[in-house]
Amino acid sequence: MKLSSGSLEKAVSFIRNYGRPLEKAILNHLFDGGPKNRILEELVKFQNPDGGFGNALEPDLRSSESSALCTSFALEILADLGITCDEPMIGKAIEFLMGTYDRDNHVWRIIPETAEASPHAPWWNNSGLEKTFGNFLANPRAKICGYLFHYQELTSQVFRMDLLDRVLAHMDTEEDKVAGDTLLCYLCLSECDNLPVDASARLKRKLTQMVPVSVETDSSKWGEYCLKPVWTVKSPHSPYHHLIAEAVDRNLDYEIQTQEEDGSWKPFWNWAGAYPRDWQSAEREWRGKLTLDMLRVLAAFGKLEG
Repeated sequence: MKLSSGSLEKAVSFIRNYGRPLEKAILNHLFDGGPKNRILEELVKFQNPDGGFGNALEPDLRSSESSALCTSFALEILADLGITCDEPMIGKAIEFLMGTYDRDNHVWRIIPETAEASPHAPWWNNSGLEKTFGNFLANPRAKICGYLFHYQELTSQVFRMDLLDRVLAHMDTEEDKVAGDTLLCYLCLSECDNLPVDASARLKRKLTQMVPVSVETDSSKWGEYCLKPVWTVKSPHSPYHHLIAEAVDRNLDYEIQTQEEDGSWKPFWNWAGAYPRDWQSAEREWRGKLTLDMLRVLAAFGKLEG
């Protein structure tokens, strides 16, 4: 099954009409050969003077304050585009992360405590945040660790290796079945450049155990909050594709069949009635991002018609 040319056109039109300028610029670059500089011009608007990113770059967190969450989100975009560390945005972001590292607990708090004063999804409440995110030992630490290696010129090797050792030691204590956000952080780490060979092998061994049992393969649950196969295996070149290949194929068909009438893919979560007006903005922004992400996955698997 492929996404028809008409459905593709509707998806592209949705992003161009309702997506954020950032997603529009990424769409233009990926599908029409538009310049990367246009993406950088939009992304920098989310960066604060302290070097960190905030300002609802992650749509469920509407606060202006910089956070490890939004900063790692920005670094993901920059690394994916192949932007090198001579881009000022990157150096400033790494400085922010190094300045906010909790050296007693060896983690980054995923969002600042002050963010609760702004509209946000319920899971970003301060109460119970450490428990919800496992004391931040995987999320966001593993993901950030990956970007520090990816942009290794900007930090000391001693610090990076100590951090990586701590991340891997914690990973080895994890059960094979982990929460979706945890798995994605380890996957992100494994995909970053410049990791030591032995660390990459260690990550792959553990992820090979984690992926089959942590990804939701029951299609009846894909409309609920879960980690879907195509969020984990985003191309046939993934080293974990063979582990859940049949589920990925079914999930691709499911996504094509459940595209919204307006051409978008909508979030399968909500804010449970909190901040209803702000949720409307966040939901629209998520639609633009999720639609772009889905087009990229479908393209990677050759599922776009024409």
